[in-house]
Amino acid sequence: MNRRRALAVLAAAIALLVALNALVYSLYRSEVNTVAASLDDRLTALGGTAARFLATTDDPALLAVVVAQNRLEDAYIVDPMLRVVAGVRTKPGSLNLLRVDQDRMANALAGKPSVGNGYSVANASVETAYFPMANGRVLALEAGEEFHQPEARLRTTYLTAVGISVLAVAVFALALLLALRALERTRLAYGRAERLAAVGQMSAMVAHEVRNPLAVLRAHLELARERDAAQSERYNEMLGEVERINGLTKEFMTLARDTPLVVEPIELTELAREVAANARLAIHTLEVEVSGPTVSLDGDRAKLQQALYNLVINAGQVGAQHVRIEVAEGPRITVSDDGPGIPADVATTLFDPFVTKRPGGSGLGLAVVRHVVERHGGTIELEPAARGARFSIILRGAHGPDPDRG
Repeated sequence: MNRRRALAVLAAAIALLVALNALVYSLYRSEVNTVAASLDDRLTALGGTAARFLATTDDPALLAVVVAQNRLEDAYIVDPMLRVVAGVRTKPGSLNLLRVDQDRMANALAGKPSVGNGYSVANASVETAYFPMANGRVLALEAGEEFHQPEARLRTTYLTAVGISVLAVAVFALALLLALRALERTRLAYGRAERLAAVGQMSAMVAHEVRNPLAVLRAHLELARERDAAQSERYNEMLGEVERINGLTKEFMTLARDTPLVVEPIELTELAREVAANARLAIHTLEVEVSGPTVSLDGDRAKLQQALYNLVINAGQVGAQHVRIEVAEGPRITVSDDGPGIPADVATTLFDPFVTKRPGGSGLGLAVVRHVVERHGGTIELEPAARGARFSIILRGAHGPDPDRG
């Protein structure tokens, strides 16, 4: 997936997050206003009732009951001289004017009740309410954090909703990214299938037009070599080229036809040792090392051997001196070499047919490798390496012919 699509997904996720949080915040503010108005109405009703009841007594115990049952911070009674007559936390005596809204207190003494913001203590706001009493005094009620707990719960709910929306958008963005990545893989796989179909058509022509004449040419060259021993070296070179062309047609046929797999239990480390031995015979200067525990898999021995052989021989043909085959649980097979590595301009299309930078290469060897691996339910990837190339194969198990190919 390219950078533009990733940025588009990010922009969509941010837009969705903003829209969701705008909606959540709008609902939150509406509920906060409703709850705040409800609490103000409750405090007004409580203050009016208590003011009428307490007009006939200065008993602090009754004020304590009002405070305890309604979760208030404090309640006290003030006379026209602004002296505290009785209180729960505020003791009788001179009133601390710093905690009183003097304008609202004056209005209450004049017979006008009010509810509003009071003062703050340790970042906690206290709401104050003043209610006139029939005896000329004023009942002051202070409502703090405990009284406004419903609003605090709303804030907690709002923050939880914001967190959930962020998580939901993150999951949405991740799912969208994975879907786009899967779509990209499907598109690439479809492109490979089209190219392989073209290979299939070409291979049919090659098999018909080339293989039979090659067999005739080989027979004549072998006969000529027997008759003219002095020129046997030249005939051997010609036969080598014929064999190379014949091998190329076999690679075409491997990609063109999905012959049924001959499935049997395979010990992968043993198979890797056989591949190493064959590769040393083909390229005498190549060192091939095999390591790993005993790992078994049900698969087609010949085809897996061919796939590993292609990887090892390719490394030797591009100049590698040492190849290492590592078998691990999974099962997983890693083939690494000390060659020149894979050019960056080839890495993205490395497993496509006809892609090669090696002089004389057909560009089909790695396409065959991937085809064999995929038929065994696996994947092959070119991994980063400090030197040379490193291929990682993960196998799942053999399955039948590809239904999309004949």
